[in-house]
Amino acid sequence: MALSARLLILICSTSACWAFSWGLGTQVVTHWLKSLDCTDTVIGLAHSFYYFGVAAGSFAVPSLTRRFGPAHCATFGMIATGMTIATFPLGSEPATWYLLRFLTGVASALSLVPLETIVSRESTPEKKTTNFAFYGVSLTVGGALGIGVGLDVFGPGDVMAFLVGAAIPAGAGVSLGIGMWRIPRPAMRIEDTSELGWIGSFLSYGTAWFQGFLEGGMISFLSLFLIARGFSSEMAGVLMGATMIGVIVFQVPVGWLADRWGKAPLLLSCYGVVALGLLAIPTLSHAVALAASLFVFGACTGAMYPLGLSLLGDRLPDSALPRAYAWYLAIECIGSQAGAAAMGYARDWWGGEAMFAVGLAALVAVLTAWLGLRQIHGHLTRSTARAVSEHQRQAA
Repeated sequence: MALSARLLILICSTSACWAFSWGLGTQVVTHWLKSLDCTDTVIGLAHSFYYFGVAAGSFAVPSLTRRFGPAHCATFGMIATGMTIATFPLGSEPATWYLLRFLTGVASALSLVPLETIVSRESTPEKKTTNFAFYGVSLTVGGALGIGVGLDVFGPGDVMAFLVGAAIPAGAGVSLGIGMWRIPRPAMRIEDTSELGWIGSFLSYGTAWFQGFLEGGMISFLSLFLIARGFSSEMAGVLMGATMIGVIVFQVPVGWLADRWGKAPLLLSCYGVVALGLLAIPTLSHAVALAASLFVFGACTGAMYPLGLSLLGDRLPDSALPRAYAWYLAIECIGSQAGAAAMGYARDWWGGEAMFAVGLAALVAVLTAWLGLRQIHGHLTRSTARAVSEHQRQAA
């Protein structure tokens, strides 16, 4: 069954609501803990526990999806996301805050992976990447709005921020449950499988890690790099906004092109443009040139996530998709943590521009590993084919 426009709109709109709560949470949690005179270490650990929860929760999603179905899991995940956000201000010590952020991460994994499975299973081949691009845009727009509201509307220690951040995903979960129930869909039988195509799909898994690596590092340090270059805080915000606009504007056109010209070639082209951006951005000082470069850089970086997802879905059986997408999300979260840590360490030791060299090194490492594994996989496949052919010849 092809993914209907109505179902795609439902998935994208509810995903955007979840992303809004995520973006809002990244800001209001920081402001709340800062208003309580918590150290930066406590604040950083609170956010780290969130990503740890996403990674850990991803591994529980496949079994829950098999038992309850993807729609019910996503509905519960969004409602649970709202509940954990609402209870965060009730915490009074770091251990409680860490636990609540961890549980929010688990609920987030339960919200996203089932929806990605539905998009992949029910999209026709010629529209799969485009549909994933719409899904990616909804997450980006929702997250950007949440970050903006968290920064500009609510002050430090404002409990209402948590209530808003809780009500929106919870309401989206209820809407998703009702909408899925009203839309006629065939039963989705999901079976477990031990084969996730680690070698054949390494480019997808590696892309998840690298995209998370860049996202975690750039979100943490790009504004500091721009301010150190002499730009005001306001101008740094404008330049970072150019990156976000690129992410939003280009995901759907790139997805459309990938469905027609091939996903792997487009994904590798994005790698090439990102590499050029990592080389060029540290050398630029003019605002217009930086804005243009960050726009293109953001466009290609943002397109990597849906391209990797779609390519992964093409190379695996439907029964493997819940586990594969769970691993994809978990690997992306691990990359986010690694990127922030590695770029921060590089900046401390070698200066602000070193963050771009670290990003380039990560890109080269992923592509080098992919090429090596591709050669090994091709050699093994050819050896197996020759052995089978020889056996058949002898039997004849």
